[in-house]
Amino acid sequence: MSEGSAGARYTLVVGPDSPDRAWLESVLMRGGLEVAACTEAELLAMPDVVPPQIVFLDDSHGREERMASFANLLAHGPLAGVPVVILAYDADIDSFSAAVTRGAAAYLVKPVAEEEVVAVAHKISGWLRSSDRTERRRRVRRPLLMRVDVQIDGRPGPVPGQIVDVSGSGCRIEVKEPLGPGQTVRLTLYGVEGSTVLALAAEVRWQRAAPDGTQVAGVRFTGTAAVLAGRLLGTLSGRT
Repeated sequence: MSEGSAGARYTLVVGPDSPDRAWLESVLMRGGLEVAACTEAELLAMPDVVPPQIVFLDDSHGREERMASFANLLAHGPLAGVPVVILAYDADIDSFSAAVTRGAAAYLVKPVAEEEVVAVAHKISGWLRSSDRTERRRRVRRPLLMRVDVQIDGRPGPVPGQIVDVSGSGCRIEVKEPLGPGQTVRLTLYGVEGSTVLALAAEVRWQRAAPDGTQVAGVRFTGTAAVLAGRLLGTLSGRT
């Protein structure tokens, strides 16, 4: 990969030149994405590299080495504000939590299905392109893909949903059930192996229907959930 060799909408895969990285590159290209790849050392030696739209950190090391590499990417000037998706073999909750609380947009455990990798890439690309994301909102929010169970006040049983982005005060979720402003919900977070049993109380601020019928809602964390969410999701102060 050379400096300025790709367009601004390309996806960058960072990791050792290995079969794992080659597989990831091919999957993303088959998914319709423009892809470039390099090692961590090659990237850090390019201070003027054209910023990619998304970075996939392909890792085969232990947690400490992986988080050190992640920190290096976050500190690299051209990658400021670029979402980073981590692929790793570690499926424990500590590895998942360490990645999310430090700012990862998603954490995928290898081996991972091709369709999941492509879906994550396109979901984050869609978030970045969305017309309601002003520059100000981009600064206070970050994409985060995390499965949740949504318990809607007054309705029996939780329904599956997904967090799509977060800020210091709340998050946006996608769910199949209709929601209304002012409703109270509880979001039970999932790790890589299932429910964490950790639930965050929130109030629905707004809701709209996506073209596919999915309900998109902005929720604000309430009470002590706001503090807990900041620790669990690695968020900063902002507005939903």
